[in-house]
Amino acid sequence: MQVFKWEMKRNFKSFVIWSAFIIAIQFMYSALFPSFAGEGGLFSSKMQLLPKAFLKIFGVEKIDFSDILHFFAMQGQIWIFLFATFYLTKLSSSMFVKEEHDKTAEFVLSRPISRKKYVLEKFLSVSLYLIFYDSAITFSLLGMFNKYKVKPFDLSLFWQIAFSFWAVHIFMTAVGIAFSLITRKRNIADTGSLFVLGFFYVLSLISRVYEKYEYIKNFTPFGIFDPAMLIKGKNFNVTAFVVIILIYITTLFFGVYYYERKDIYS
Repeated sequence: MQVFKWEMKRNFKSFVIWSAFIIAIQFMYSALFPSFAGEGGLFSSKMQLLPKAFLKIFGVEKIDFSDILHFFAMQGQIWIFLFATFYLTKLSSSMFVKEEHDKTAEFVLSRPISRKKYVLEKFLSVSLYLIFYDSAITFSLLGMFNKYKVKPFDLSLFWQIAFSFWAVHIFMTAVGIAFSLITRKRNIADTGSLFVLGFFYVLSLISRVYEKYEYIKNFTPFGIFDPAMLIKGKNFNVTAFVVIILIYITTLFFGVYYYERKDIYS
């Protein structure tokens, strides 16, 4: 398990920094929520001044300003569904390509470890950081929401929203791993993965703003797992969640198959 231990140690600092940053941002929003809450609150009065097109971008044309989950569905789209995904996308997109990019892949693979085990240990490292990262965010949010709520919130809805951003994160981690496997330059893997992230997010925005393009949301994880739709009463898409899990597992099998046959250049 040398590769696994090496990756866990090497990526621990960035994990702590990103987790602390995202949780701190959510703490700030949650702590401010009581002053925003209610029909006569600061948040409600300011939102009424915004154009409808802007509200559609966040899917909050109809929102209960006293429900902290509704508040999160608006701001969480940016911080949890988008910015928090940067870390996992960057982590996964560099996982396999960095040794080849730095011309150290042959040295690593010359050790008594098969390519299959090499891929499995790196995949396990990414998966554990994904679980730790999203678990830290999820349970931090649950604690904050319970502390700063102004009225009881729907716990079932909370878990639906939580599994929604888990789904987005899992999907983009799979995308990052795929780019890391098939490219030879770290900057190409990073750029390609972040482009996919931005592309899918923009598609979800288009589907919200323009009704005639609403169908586009079915082609992007940000649209399928849109928290704004959940608070409006739409059911959590269990089928899509299972499909994303299968995509993630398929990435592992693809990684083993591809890497065992890949020409590694020093």
